[in-house]
Amino acid sequence: MTLLNFQQACCSTGNPIPTLLTASHIKPSSVCTAIEKLNPANGLCLANTQDAAFDQGLFTIYESLRVVPSNRIHYHMTTDTMKENFLQYEGKPITLPHHFNPDPKLFRHLVPQVSLRSVVDYHRENVFVA
Repeated sequence: MTLLNFQQACCSTGNPIPTLLTASHIKPSSVCTAIEKLNPANGLCLANTQDAAFDQGLFTIYESLRVVPSNRIHYHMTTDTMKENFLQYEGKPITLPHHFNPDPKLFRHLVPQVSLRSVVDYHRENVFVA
């Protein structure tokens, strides 16, 4: 569902190769409630390299839904790989989801509203390595 929600392209890089894409939790699944794990608002479509870096806190999505690489990425900014995979996307907005957004009414009686912004804030505050 997450890959379709982002039209089968990495929301950070635009990579459209299906075998290189993964559905990534914004708030790590290890600390999610059952509802948060299944909520499309807690998902991003990322290329495998970006997914691994995102899970390790090497980049995050800022409040404006723009890509922010960590200082660890900046430390290696002289390498072409870092420039091509991360630094050229710094400050650029992610591609927002287009389909299958959850109906807030379905979740009101179960848990507080889970929004893309709330899980992005969680990632930035608890996973991102500044």
